[in-house]
Amino acid sequence: MTVKKIKGILLLIFVIVVVYIINQIAFFHDKEFERAVRDTLSSQYMDYTTKRDKPIFGIIWKKDLEKIVILSLNVREYHVKNISDIRYFKNTKAIWIIYRGAYEGDTSIYEEENLLNNIYVAKNFKNLNMISLYHVKVNKDIKVMFPNVDVFIE
Repeated sequence: MTVKKIKGILLLIFVIVVVYIINQIAFFHDKEFERAVRDTLSSQYMDYTTKRDKPIFGIIWKKDLEKIVILSLNVREYHVKNISDIRYFKNTKAIWIIYRGAYEGDTSIYEEENLLNNIYVAKNFKNLNMISLYHVKVNKDIKVMFPNVDVFIE
């Protein structure tokens, strides 16, 4: 074999490995959603009530997000505009999207028009049995979209 062929084969192997590794990384469309994941992700939960001491730095692997069984997101603290990245949480059993009030009795609503536009991504989640939407603007008939899931809208 010539040196050019060996270099070509090595380059091809390198490209294949890089593409494989990049395919295992979770890339987020919404930076606030990513910030929420980095701040609140634990072994099986992503919960807005428990923040990590230090956010996750570096790579977030898709396989780690697939282990999450409860996805809880406070859109008051994290001003998420696009939830299409819930696709990484395909084994979750519950999705909570909550706008926690600034004070006791606060009934204001998160007015982001397009927040739930991509909720349909969760239709393919096999383990999903509950969606809770608390004080977020609902512009679609979520209950019809998820007939086999308990959907709570407040």
